[in-house]
Amino acid sequence: MNSFFFYKHLVAYVYWMLSTAMPRTGGDYIYVSRIFHPALGFMTNLMFVVLMITWAGLFPQLIASQALQMMFANLYMVTNNSYYLNVATWLTQPYAQFIVGFIIVTLVIAMMFLPVKWLFKVVVGMFVIQALIYVWFIIALAMTPHDAFISAFNQKVGSNAYQAILSAASNSGVDWTITAAGTLIGIVYTMLSYIGYANSAYFAGEVKGDPKSAQGLAIFSAPIIFAIIIYILYAAIYYTFGHDFLVAASSLSINGNSAWNLPAVPSPAFLVSIISNNPIFVAAVPFGLVLTFFGFALIYFFVPTRNIFAYAFDRILPPSLAQVNRHGVPWLTVIVYGIIAYISLYITVYTTYFTYLAYANFGWWLSVAIVMFAGAAFPFIKKDLFNSSPGIVKKKIGNVPVISIAGVVAGVLSIWVSYSTILPSFFGAPINAVYIASILIVYVIALLIYAISYFVQKARGIPVDLVAKELPPT
Repeated sequence: MNSFFFYKHLVAYVYWMLSTAMPRTGGDYIYVSRIFHPALGFMTNLMFVVLMITWAGLFPQLIASQALQMMFANLYMVTNNSYYLNVATWLTQPYAQFIVGFIIVTLVIAMMFLPVKWLFKVVVGMFVIQALIYVWFIIALAMTPHDAFISAFNQKVGSNAYQAILSAASNSGVDWTITAAGTLIGIVYTMLSYIGYANSAYFAGEVKGDPKSAQGLAIFSAPIIFAIIIYILYAAIYYTFGHDFLVAASSLSINGNSAWNLPAVPSPAFLVSIISNNPIFVAAVPFGLVLTFFGFALIYFFVPTRNIFAYAFDRILPPSLAQVNRHGVPWLTVIVYGIIAYISLYITVYTTYFTYLAYANFGWWLSVAIVMFAGAAFPFIKKDLFNSSPGIVKKKIGNVPVISIAGVVAGVLSIWVSYSTILPSFFGAPINAVYIASILIVYVIALLIYAISYFVQKARGIPVDLVAKELPPT
């Protein structure tokens, strides 16, 4: 576990230093393109954007299929009102998820036209509400020992229902044993939970104040805060619901075993309806998930539009996509990405096409590795820019820049994480060459797009490679 914290802070450190040296909208696209080559920068960053495109439809769908569905299921559990059960059942239907998801995507698009400072205020407001719900949730769990949960479960679900869940899981072959291999796999999953803590680098040019302080607080402090929050959350969840029950109930639910016949999956956000009869509380907890998924929907719409803006600014994509309105919003990019988000939602709900992106984390951390190696090379390839950077970026151990040491180590570890996510022990199935190819093809497509853009712009007398040698204005 210590090695995990060491790794994620190395990645955070490299992003912090690069965003301090080059505080420009576009994040790692700018870093890699300016340090190595614009084709490599576009290739690296397009992987992130393509994966975020799948999330543009996923998170709105999850609001309907998971968060809202659990909220109404919870209300049914504590009120026994069939109306809530009917709504919860309706939300399990694909067409219902598409309707709700469509509304969510439309709301996200509308919010993208707000000035950035207003959008940030909305996000901060959502965070405050989530924090209050989180504290309420933790206190409720801390006041409910496992024995009390067992008693409440048997009382609400049926006599001896708790033991029946464990027995059904045992009969279906569930193994509760905690092993070293399983723990290592869990660490990799935990690493994947930290995707996104460097997102502020993508709109660094739109953040007021000193980049060193702002990015340090956003990028380097976020993993620490998140780790503390998650540790408390996991500890409280296991204290109340118990490891064995969570494993057993989840296994039965995933496999469609009739032994789990409650109206929602056995998420802790649903299980609060067992330990409490307060309708406000049992609705508030899954509403916190609504805000969480909506926050993801916002950020993973916002970030790709800023990356696409950077591509357009460098003439890799049509320059019209870099046009901004009076609020500084790349309005045409928002519209184009909005159309993509609707398509992503439809694919998520009605097709299995995105199963080809099952190895998304393979591609994500492979691109992170490239960014890390760019950070390691930064002091040697871009000496003038490095030497003109703030003092914290130029820190050295002996004669070697700290960012170079951190970049090499984090790059190697990122490759390990990328590889680990496709292993049978992690994924639960043999390595799928088609899935791997579906990820790597993104790199190939990126290079083809860049090549086409290069020759088209060259015919117009615009040297794309020279344009990308300079940092864009703030």
